[in-house]
Order: sequence, then C-alpha cells, then structure tokens
Amino acid sequence: MNIDPNNIANQYYTNNLANNRAKANPPAKPEPTQATNPTTGNGVNALDKLRATPEIRPDVVAKGKELLNDPNFPSKEMANEIAKLIVPFADDE
Repeated sequence: MNIDPNNIANQYYTNNLANNRAKANPPAKPEPTQATNPTTGNGVNALDKLRATPEIRPDVVAKGKELLNDPNFPSKEMANEIAKLIVPFADDE
C-alpha cells in the first residue's frame, strides 16, 4: 500500500465535483474568483490567508520554547483536565 504524503484526493474530489456541477447547471453570470470576507469586506478568502501563512511561525516557536522552559507548565489544574479527557472516570470509582 502506498501512502501519498501530499494527499491530493480532496483536490481531485473538489475538481470533479465542480466540473460535474458546471456541466449540470452552467452559471448565468461568471462567478467571482475570490470570496469576499463579510467581516472585513476585502477579497481575500480564508484559504488564501492559510496558504500565505508560513509553515514555521517564529512567534509560535518562541512561545513553545518559553512554555518548555516554564517549570509550572502545564499547571496542576490543566494536567488534571487533560487526565480527565484521557481517563473519563471519577476518582471514587
């Protein structure tokens, strides 16, 4: 079995779906190439913003290093909440 690390199956599915819809219902007017963000009104959609975001973000790396060096991270309360998610049983059971 071969595993494609790029996983372009979604791209093929989306392209085929779009082609089938276009053949079944041709648009009366051309569709805009970019979706307008209703909150900001600009022509940049979320996918374009995601593509423009670098894979390695220095600010996030710096925050991770800061937390790694913090002896109080994660806090006792946070560790208890994570433990409850892993083992969803009460202590008295």
